[in-house]
Amino acid sequence: MTRLTSAFITASLLALTAGCGGGSATNNQTAAPSNVQSASGNAEREAMPSGPFSQAEMQMHERMMAAAGANASETWARKMVEHHRGAVAMSQILVDQGGEQRYVEMARMSAEKQRREIAELERMLVGDISGGSGEANPFGPVEQSMHEQMMAANGASLSETWARKMIAHHQGAVDMSEALIRQGGDPEVLAIARRTAEDQRREIAHLEAMLSGEAMPEGGAQAPAAAARDRAAPADRERSAAPRTGPAERPAQREQTAPRSAPKQSPAPAPAPTCLPEHRALGHC
Repeated sequence: MTRLTSAFITASLLALTAGCGGGSATNNQTAAPSNVQSASGNAEREAMPSGPFSQAEMQMHERMMAAAGANASETWARKMVEHHRGAVAMSQILVDQGGEQRYVEMARMSAEKQRREIAELERMLVGDISGGSGEANPFGPVEQSMHEQMMAANGASLSETWARKMIAHHQGAVDMSEALIRQGGDPEVLAIARRTAEDQRREIAHLEAMLSGEAMPEGGAQAPAAAARDRAAPADRERSAAPRTGPAERPAQREQTAPRSAPKQSPAPAPAPTCLPEHRALGHC
């Protein structure tokens, strides 16, 4: 009887142990798909065209938000340095990882141009930058909007994604420059802001033309304007071409009217200069 009881207890313990082991195996089997799914999700995110640019975008945004100066002009200059560095970093990613040749060449040219502008702004920041009245940092909403549009921009390929992000990036520079111009500030900084806005608009037009499949003739960022002239109506092209025929007819007219021309007279003395000092300082006279 004792042996039967002992055997029964031993059998029960073995069954219990097997049941626990089976439960553990089941748990392990159910956990595995979760791990596989997580790894698969990470791989998909890394394979997305926008993936390679995300870190550069975030770093640019953080550094731009942290950049500040004593006035709006200095703040704009410091933020533009970080803004341009972000474009250089993103362009270098496209160059390193490869893409369509025309986009890679555009990225190289854009990065080189941004480096030159960074050097110019850093030289300016060494000196004193005067400020006008107004808020020292009126650029926060524009920066946030640019960041959101850049992060949302995507394309069917790495090259297209870069181009769409650069359009949002350049539009941010245009908006920031216009905000400074409206508020006013250091004359030298304002001049650079106007030039920056114009340059960035040209690059936006160039990128949009590339994305739409338009053939870009030689001439870099000036090509969209030339393409627009080529697409003008025939009548407009004739009117724009008409003045060029004038100089060929004028010499004959001058020969006919030459005998009737009045004798030359010595020029009258030039009036005394009346340019005000502040106008002269701005290069108006």
